[in-house]
Amino acid sequence: MLRENTQMKLSQYRSLYDVIVPKDNLLRKIKENIDFSFVNPMLREQYCENFGRPATEPEMMFKLMFLKKLYDLSDEQLVQNAYVNMAYKYFLDLDPEDGMIDSSLMTKFRKTRITEDILEEMLKETIRQAIDKGIIKSNTIIVDSTHTEAAVRPKTVTQVLRNLSKQLRKEIYKTMYDLSEKFPEKPSETAELSEEIEYTRRLLECTEKEITEYANQKIKGIYDRIKELLDTGRIREIRSKDDEDARFGHKTPTRTFFGYKNHIAMTEERIITGIEVTSGEAPDGKQLETLVEKSKKNGIEVKEVVGDMAYVSKDNLEYCGDKITLIAKSNPVIAGLAAPKNDGFEYNKDAGTMQCPAGELAMRVEKRELESGNIFYRYVFSKRKCKNCPLKDSCPAIHKSENTYSVTVLNEQNKARLEFEQTEEFGKRLEVRYRIEEKNGELKQAHGLGKANSMGLAAMRLQTFFTAFAVNVKRIVKLTERKVA
Repeated sequence: MLRENTQMKLSQYRSLYDVIVPKDNLLRKIKENIDFSFVNPMLREQYCENFGRPATEPEMMFKLMFLKKLYDLSDEQLVQNAYVNMAYKYFLDLDPEDGMIDSSLMTKFRKTRITEDILEEMLKETIRQAIDKGIIKSNTIIVDSTHTEAAVRPKTVTQVLRNLSKQLRKEIYKTMYDLSEKFPEKPSETAELSEEIEYTRRLLECTEKEITEYANQKIKGIYDRIKELLDTGRIREIRSKDDEDARFGHKTPTRTFFGYKNHIAMTEERIITGIEVTSGEAPDGKQLETLVEKSKKNGIEVKEVVGDMAYVSKDNLEYCGDKITLIAKSNPVIAGLAAPKNDGFEYNKDAGTMQCPAGELAMRVEKRELESGNIFYRYVFSKRKCKNCPLKDSCPAIHKSENTYSVTVLNEQNKARLEFEQTEEFGKRLEVRYRIEEKNGELKQAHGLGKANSMGLAAMRLQTFFTAFAVNVKRIVKLTERKVA
């Protein structure tokens, strides 16, 4: 039950805050500059108005979540610190002698009170307060992604399936021991995935009747989960039975990580305006439209987007059109197409085909349009002539199966794009991109976003949004002080 009114307490120790919590304390500054009154109305629908035990005030619980991410604490550390730290109690609007909640309430608050819509709304609130204070002035957002390692270690698909079937057998042994006599013979430890899948299917088949008719909800839940994973083929995608959403992604061409990606948009003033959380394998470029639209929804007029080469694609260029300037370098493979190869091959305009350094003409040409809009030409030369050519040892057209020479011609849009990327204006605007890399470092190193606190995509979203909320609040306080000074 959500309490409508709380009686104001007058503590004789309240004046201690003026002595113990200095004016330059971060939490005092946040309390004086950030309005948290939006929390109770935002969470009202998550509580029963008239029934149940009186709930701990949502605003205080929200502030505890904020402190957790601000200082990168566990639930237990947070509650212990809040019990004895006067700056914490001052920020939480508690009296010095007040007690503290049990840490288990933090888990309940996260799981039952915070929805995806609420996460978006709380981020929007920080942007609204920044706009009201006149902090956000630019029409530019900077986009990038940063990865978060999963809370669990990855395993092979075979190991995951083996652990799931073991979990089912273990629960059956506890309450339905007689059913264990029907278990099929387990495959060896060196069994391949196909053998493990076949064994698990037989395990489900031989226990289906008893489980569906007599088993408790826990056994039925494990049974249904395994069956769904096998029937849909999703088992081949999962690398942990505890975190089914985490995936492998790439840090570099040779380094991988197992976990999630946090796609972030922020203004030049370093205020985060849009977030999308995905599994680790998701490409960065496909999130650009989502980040721009979320930033617009949160009150930002977007006229320019700055990012790295992952965001330059045909779809993104079409989305930005003439209304949004995309400041990001094209992939070197695409950009290099504009430069001449200087390898002796030239287009013979009279013959209408390619001519090799030895003066021979291509026999035919194959043409196709690429996804990027460019035109790909593949010129085929005579094997017999090339075999006897004195330049064959250094000729780039000599291949194992056929003698071909390929050329990609940029379309007008891509030509214009590459010319724009060579301008002084483009280079100057691209210089601001480092700011989001610094922001990603702050999120991970100072606030714990480098490692997932819990398992699953929903938990990862909550962690990322609260972390972004914390760094936005810090930034608003800092910029407000500069403005006043």
